[in-house]
This record gives sequence, structure tokens and C-alpha cells, in this order.
Amino acid sequence: MKKLLLASAIAGLSVGLTTPTMAAEDNYEQYQAAIDQRGDSGVSGTAIFIPQNGEMTVKLNVENADGMSAGLHKGICRYAEDSDGAPDLLAFDEDPLFELSAVDGNESSTTIELSAEGLMGDPQSVAIHDGSSIVACGNIQ
Repeated sequence: MKKLLLASAIAGLSVGLTTPTMAAEDNYEQYQAAIDQRGDSGVSGTAIFIPQNGEMTVKLNVENADGMSAGLHKGICRYAEDSDGAPDLLAFDEDPLFELSAVDGNESSTTIELSAEGLMGDPQSVAIHDGSSIVACGNIQ
């Protein structure tokens, strides 16, 4: 019984990375991911993914990132600095699948050609870049 409870608790924790929410006025789902600082960068925030008509609007609200670039990447943040030995599906690709608009103040908004199924398919992450360094990253799934 204890093993079943532990397995249920672990499964519940792993689901919490991406949180779907409903937008009542348009009746479509939105997906949200936390963007966590890497090192002591002080950069963190939230990414909201809004699918509509086969496209995806990506809205970032990020603190301490004015003027920094952002991208949607294949793979997960854990392997952002070093994907050697990472499973192929999880390895972080330094070249973004989609470049997102630079952060202006604390915000960025970009519409890309990506469906909800494409977003939630293979593991992906959103990264904030200061030059060639990743200063914040958030797993989408």
C-alpha cells in the first residue's frame, strides 16, 4: 500500500510542469510553464502558450531580462549546458526550433506556426539567452 501511495505521489508531481487552463472568453486551452533562473542570473518568469487556428502565441513575462533573446528549444533544461549522454528525446538542442521576440521590459509576445499537439508532443523548453549563455529555462513538458 505504501508503494502505491508513493508511486501516486511521484506521478502527481511529474504532471505539474505544464498547467493547462481554460480561457472562457475564447473557449480554448492555454498552457503555462515556469521559467526558472539558472545559476544566480536573477532571471525568472512565466511562459504562456495560447493555441488558436493552427498557430501558437507565446507570451513571456520575465523579470530582469530586458533586451535578452528567447527561444523555443527541443529537449529539456536539465541538458541545456551539456547534452552528452542524454537520451535523444531529452537532449537540449542549442539551435531553437523557433526564435521568440526579445524581451522588452518584462514581456515578449510571438506568434509561431505550431499547434497544441506540436507543443505537447516531444519534450521542449523555452530558454532566455543573454548572448550565448542561457540564464533561465522552463520545461514545457
